[in-house]
Amino acid sequence: MTTSFQEVVEQLRALHDLDASIQRLEREIRRGPARLAGLEDQIREIEKKKKLVDDRVLLLRAQIRLRENELRTTELKIERVKTQASQVKTNKEFVAYRAELSNFQGDADRLQGEVLKILDVVEQAEKKVADLDEECVRIQKKIDDAHKVLDDSLQDVKKQRDGLLAERPALREGIPKEPLAIYERIHAGRGDAMALLDGEYCSACMERLTRNDVYAVQNRNRLVQCRGCNRILIANV
Repeated sequence: MTTSFQEVVEQLRALHDLDASIQRLEREIRRGPARLAGLEDQIREIEKKKKLVDDRVLLLRAQIRLRENELRTTELKIERVKTQASQVKTNKEFVAYRAELSNFQGDADRLQGEVLKILDVVEQAEKKVADLDEECVRIQKKIDDAHKVLDDSLQDVKKQRDGLLAERPALREGIPKEPLAIYERIHAGRGDAMALLDGEYCSACMERLTRNDVYAVQNRNRLVQCRGCNRILIANV
């Protein structure tokens, strides 16, 4: 076991610890917007409800227009029958026109009643939309307030991360080229480039090591990589 190799292991471990802290901060930065996902999901659900209600209102208004058109046609028929009834000459014709007029008036009353009922449903639906709009505004305010708090918090986290990134070049200095290249390659591919030795196993993937590799890791006399996950193995000291 050489002192120089012990130093290499310690330098790599220090670099690994720094990278682990950077990764932790970067995960926190990525998780930040996810904290608002629940509120944003609520907004989307409300928008879906509003669309359903709006679609229903459009259908109801179309039904109102149909009945209003039918009502206008019926009212024209009523006026025509009234005009004709005023010109009858026999009681039999008068009775016939009065019966026809009564039927048309019944249709008109029914259509007016249906229009009023549909208008009442439209009014309730529009009130529901207004309530949903208010709920959207309330939730959006929560989102805006949370964004402000989150942005302030993330600024501090980003500042910490940037500070650690600035320290990284200095930690890389002095590490021999070959072990540094191995570390950086694993770090780029897996993020976590080193793993602790757990008895005879790699703590990251639980691959079993040979006895010689276990001794090498414990004695720090050469660089040992896990055959399962390729990470550099270190002893827990």
